Amino acid sequence: MSRYNDKEYILSVLAKNKPGVLLRIAGLFSRRCYNILSIVAAQTENMEYSRILIVVSGDDRIVRQVDKQLSKLIDIENVTVLNKEEAVVREHLLLKVERNMENNEKLVQIADVFHANILNVEKDSMIVELTGDATTINSFIELYNPYNIIKILRTGSMAMVK
Repeated sequence: MSRYNDKEYILSVLAKNKPGVLLRIAGLFSRRCYNILSIVAAQTENMEYSRILIVVSGDDRIVRQVDKQLSKLIDIENVTVLNKEEAVVREHLLLKVERNMENNEKLVQIADVFHANILNVEKDSMIVELTGDATTINSFIELYNPYNIIKILRTGSMAMVK
């Protein structure tokens, strides 16, 4: 249950690219009963490091505590709480929706409005791809809901300081 003062924070974690790092991070969140809203991890431009972006919900005190605890973990080089106003924040969506002759044109129109890519078209389904902020992704999904969404794959937030 979310409290009134809770808001979302994006933690950018630079970690050595070694086995077990994500497990230690997940363990820290589990032990402290903090909820991870999303997590995205990938190798950086330097193959020795990974960037892990974790979206958490809480208040300033909780986020400061998570920041300190993460910084103490083995193989963690740096933890930064990103300011959303000073970063480009995006999510990636793959959506598979039922398609037929009656709804095909409408599905394509919705994709066009959002500048989504149509990746695959089959006799009875279509897969579309969209990158955008959480609000855009949520709106897109809402417009496709009446057409029977078959499957959704969605990344968490990715962010880069401007």
